[in-house]
Order: sequence, then structure tokens, then C-alpha cells
Amino acid sequence: MNNYTKTTKIWLEERFKETTESNVYFAHQPIYGFRDPNSEKYVLNRYIVTYQIMKALSHIKFDSLLDVGGAEGYKAAMIKFFFGVRVRNCDISSEACKRAKEIFKIESDTIDILKLPYKDNEFDVVLCSETLEHIPDLEAATKELIRVCKKAVIITVPNEPKEVIDYNVKNNIPHAHIHSLNKNSFDFINDKIDFKLVKNILHPLLNLPSAIIEASKKDSYSSSYSKKLIKFYNFFIPLFRFIFNEKAVCTIIKIDNLLSNKKLRHGGFIFILIKQSDCYSEKELKNVSCDSVINFKVPHYKLI
Repeated sequence: MNNYTKTTKIWLEERFKETTESNVYFAHQPIYGFRDPNSEKYVLNRYIVTYQIMKALSHIKFDSLLDVGGAEGYKAAMIKFFFGVRVRNCDISSEACKRAKEIFKIESDTIDILKLPYKDNEFDVVLCSETLEHIPDLEAATKELIRVCKKAVIITVPNEPKEVIDYNVKNNIPHAHIHSLNKNSFDFINDKIDFKLVKNILHPLLNLPSAIIEASKKDSYSSSYSKKLIKFYNFFIPLFRFIFNEKAVCTIIKIDNLLSNKKLRHGGFIFILIKQSDCYSEKELKNVSCDSVINFKVPHYKLI
């Protein structure tokens, strides 16, 4: 584990101990539901990514899954609930693993992604969502995911401008995105898999409507928009919350899915790396609706 990774681990240990003023665990994922203030913002993007993962899994025959970099266990728990399979969570942060066990009763291991403590082909599917963009040795980490999976690996990553990545690397920001990824970023493992599917997600045209639907207060210092526009937006938040609800979230998810083949720059990708071709079905084997993804939630969890 290099110095950058050690610094990131220290940062994450503190992050996954964060609580609100009422001592509720401040979640990384929207584990408490839409617009709950005890979770991080930008939940529509998280719902889109999670829905696309469920959609990808619905085409795969599998009985076990490992979520690498799974944080507090939200996706692993959701997959267990929807697909009825054996799941395991793992993360570099021991505090994240504790939250997964406490909140979702999911077995979770503290790991180094470059040395996963699992046997070859131990899990049918390995999921690695919004994680590899943080890892210095992208190639070695990806090969570890391939090693421990038997049938398929599902990866989601953001698609960010190179200047953003260069800034993060130059300033040595812990847990920052340090890779500018594209559709060809995982071509180095083509000889280790049968075939690969890549899909665009997070269409930029949906950024503004997503912000309006989420209707969470914005700070002018952390936004690229003008102070006047931010003030205008914050003033109308009560109206946005009154007009838009979970149905609007589903609409955004469906539109993003329809726009996945457009050539405009997208905010991210989902890669489906098939190691065993007979596990994949062109037809959905199970239907997981966007409503069910949004409605998957738990009561507030207080850290003692």
C-alpha cells in the first residue's frame, strides 16, 4: 500500500464515522431514501448508477457476488434483496465495513484491492462501482477483480475532463479521482474475458433537471453557477420539492437510459466484463424497476 493509498484510507476511516447533529450516521449512499438529509447529496446520479447495475445483473445467471469498494453495503444489500444471492462486501475502510455489518447485516472485509483475500473464481460476479478511479494502479486492481470472479465483473466509473484529474493528482487530494477514463480504459484485460459490454450513463443534459428534482440547498462557493443563480435556485427549493417526487426521479433514470447511445460526452460508463459467456442472457432474467431501487431504504442508524 503506497503513501497515497494510506492517506486515503485514513481519510475514509474518518468519513465513515461521520454523524449528523442528531447522531445519525451520515451515509455515503442514499440508504435512508430520497432527499433524506442524513445522506450525501447528488442522489439522482447515485440512483442512476445503482439502477444500471441492477439492470446489468438482470442479464446474468449468478448465485454469489462480491462488492469491492462497497462502502456501507448499500448495493450489496440491495442485490441480496432483489436477486436472493449470497453477497459479501469489502472496502479499504474498516469503519465502512462496520457500517455494512451494523446497518445491513452484510459480511464485510477490510481489504487492499491489489491483494484481495479471496480464492480464484470464488464469486460468480464481482461488482466494483465508483472505485477504480481512486486507485493508483488501475491495471493491477482490475486484474484482481477478474481473478476472484468466475462469471462476470461489473464496473462503473466516472468520465471526467483531464484537467480535473490533473488538478487532483497535482494537489495530492485524498480519495480524489486520479484517472481520466474512457470506453477503452479496460482493453488491457480483453485477453482474460470472453467479451465486454460498455454503456454510457449520466448524460450531461440531465444535470440541471436532476438538480431541480433533488432540490437540496446549494452553496455558491462549491458551485460553478453564479451567486445570483444559486440564490434563485435556493429560493425555489420548497416549490421544487412540492412539484417533484420519486416519480420524477424514475423519469430521469429512464431518460438517461434512453440517452445512453447518444454521442455527447457522458458523466460515466458501466462496463460488463463477461468471463464465462454462457452466464449472460440477451433477455432480462429478472425485472428490477427504478421504483424498487428508489424505495430500497433503511431507518436512520445512530452511531453509539
